[in-house]
Amino acid sequence: MFVNSIIPGFIFSTQSIWKYDKLIHFIEFFILGFLFINAIIDRGLNTNKILISILILALIPLIDEGLQYVFDIPGRVPEFYDVVFDIAGEYFGVLCSLFIYKVKNKNG
Repeated sequence: MFVNSIIPGFIFSTQSIWKYDKLIHFIEFFILGFLFINAIIDRGLNTNKILISILILALIPLIDEGLQYVFDIPGRVPEFYDVVFDIAGEYFGVLCSLFIYKVKNKNG
C-alpha cells in the first residue's frame, strides 16, 4: 500500500476513475481491515488485541496520506477525506470479519 502511495499518479491514472476515488479507497482498506483482523483472530480473540488492531489500522491511512504530503509526489494529492474513507473501510472490514467469526462460532 505504501509503495502504491509513492508511485506518481500520472502513471496509472485516467480521468475516468477519479470519480470512483473514494470507493476505491474504501474497498482497498476494507480488504486490509478484513484480513488484518482475521490474522489477529487466528491467534485468539480478546478486547486488547482488537483495540490495538484498531489503533494500528487507524495509523496506516495517516502514514499513507502522510507519505504523499511529505514527498510531494506528482499526480498524488493527500486528502483528508481519503483518510476518512480509508478508516471507514478498514473498520467496516473489521466489523464484517468479527460478525462472520461470531456467526461461525455460534453455529458450530
